[in-house]
Amino acid sequence: MGWNHTSEAIEVRLSQDVPGVELRIGSRVGRTIPRHWHEEYQFCLMQFGSGELTYRTTNFLTPTASLFMVHPGEVHANRCSHPLGVNYRNLFVDVELMSRLATEVAGKTTSLPFFPTAVVFNRKLIEHFLDFCSAIEGPSSRLEAESLLLTFVAELMIRFAETPTAVTQRGREEHVISRARDYLIHHYAENISLADLAGIASLSPFHFTRVFCNQFGMPPHAYQTQVRILRAKRLLMQGESIADTAIQTGFADQSHFTRHFKRVTALTPGQYRGK
Repeated sequence: MGWNHTSEAIEVRLSQDVPGVELRIGSRVGRTIPRHWHEEYQFCLMQFGSGELTYRTTNFLTPTASLFMVHPGEVHANRCSHPLGVNYRNLFVDVELMSRLATEVAGKTTSLPFFPTAVVFNRKLIEHFLDFCSAIEGPSSRLEAESLLLTFVAELMIRFAETPTAVTQRGREEHVISRARDYLIHHYAENISLADLAGIASLSPFHFTRVFCNQFGMPPHAYQTQVRILRAKRLLMQGESIADTAIQTGFADQSHFTRHFKRVTALTPGQYRGK
């Protein structure tokens, strides 16, 4: 059975915590998209099926597990070449947000990054892309969503920018990083932003994340989640309900709490309580 237009579906997801991004999730999409352009950067991961991208006067194959990139204002077209259509995750990042992220990664004011390679297959970059998409699709903390987007953009700039971004090595910042870590511990339930947390250490968000990870073995958003789970275990043992525990420890809802609790402890909150 081949593709038909009634079977395709495209969902749009936005993030309240990271304005300036739009995620489109396509399933069994088979129609040809004629020549057009976007105001934003476009990053599209082909997850099933294959197609072709016409971009800068060249035709590029876009098979499964490829990530293609289109710059703002660049005219392009897309064609599906699979009889069942294609599945994809398509991320749009507006220019103002990309400019800010590029400056954070470079550590100085810089021009908008240009990526001369239209289609890439780098596994590490694609993993970062999917991690951020997952944060947009499901409940996540503001710190998690912002950190994952910055990680994706940093990997993109370091590996694929026309002018590769050099990662600056700085001195030892254990004291200021520990101060930010202590703040995170005492305010674990707050939906703190990456910029605010990095500001406590007087570092850029990108450099702060790198140093924090080097010093404590995990990025700030993962550390926040660990602290939340530890506090949640205490509340559950004290008889608090799962729903109330989720709220008190800063999770978006009970399902968000349960997902992270099981990932960290290998048990659901109900199993942990023995009920």
